[in-house]
Amino acid sequence: MSKKLLTIFGATGNQGGSVISTVLASQALSAKYALRAITRDTTKPNAQALASKGVELAKADLNDPSSIASAIKGSYGVFAVTNYWETTSKEVEFNQGKNIVDACKSEGVKHLVWSGLPNTTAMTSGELSRIEHFDSKAQVTDYATKIKGDSLLVSTFMPGFFMSNLLGQIKRQEDGTIALSLPWDADKTWLPLLDIRGDTGKYVAGLFEAGSAADGVAVQGVSEWVHPAQIISLVAELSGQDVKFQPQEMTVEMTNNMDRIPAEMVQNMILIRDYSYFGKGTEQKQAESDKYVAEGTKLNNWNSWAKEQKWAW
Repeated sequence: MSKKLLTIFGATGNQGGSVISTVLASQALSAKYALRAITRDTTKPNAQALASKGVELAKADLNDPSSIASAIKGSYGVFAVTNYWETTSKEVEFNQGKNIVDACKSEGVKHLVWSGLPNTTAMTSGELSRIEHFDSKAQVTDYATKIKGDSLLVSTFMPGFFMSNLLGQIKRQEDGTIALSLPWDADKTWLPLLDIRGDTGKYVAGLFEAGSAADGVAVQGVSEWVHPAQIISLVAELSGQDVKFQPQEMTVEMTNNMDRIPAEMVQNMILIRDYSYFGKGTEQKQAESDKYVAEGTKLNNWNSWAKEQKWAW
């Protein structure tokens, strides 16, 4: 029996790279799926490293629908991720996602797993309306749901808060203290931490494996839900330093006078504090998403990930 072809966008990045690593690391998955990596430059070392492992390489321009169609031709499944921060344009990101969806439909792809996020404007009834990198991805999900028809399965993987972000956010402050300083409550805010490189692929592969049972499903990509106090306690222990949490005073009203990108980032942090990132109470519903983790794989946790990092300032 021939293998099903999975075409992976962002193949040399965190999310796409994780999907490829997960499949290659599993005897069962690699026996079932062949892999095609989409990259802008197939000659780069990261791309060539994938080729050496038997991954097919292909090029595509997300702004060019015809190149996307050519790149995904013959695919059973497609994992698609876009990068808002390359252009910081909600319109560009939506159009790139739309191009991918349209190509999947026209080329007869059976299953699209889209890296999306919730629509925070809708979720918060307009309170948090400036988190464009969430809303643009949510609009792609809505578009895909609208046009997919009966032939295309669409699943959404929603990555949580990257553990790797904390490497830069826990830092020496102006007063000399080492601290994580954000508008959260140290003991009450739930943070949906994700080992983006280690765990993304476990969810995505699981969604492909679930097939029609995953149609219309949106999974919360979370390795572990933790409080800021737990983060600081472990980093202090591992580093041997006095590490503190410094809560900031931040309100939505304050963002009214901010430039676009700073306002987006602050509202993103308020989203975590007031809406648990995916929506109020979603930390209690994680088991609904974790049932899609690929069989034979295990999610990482904050303790084990943090122990592998270098905490020094």
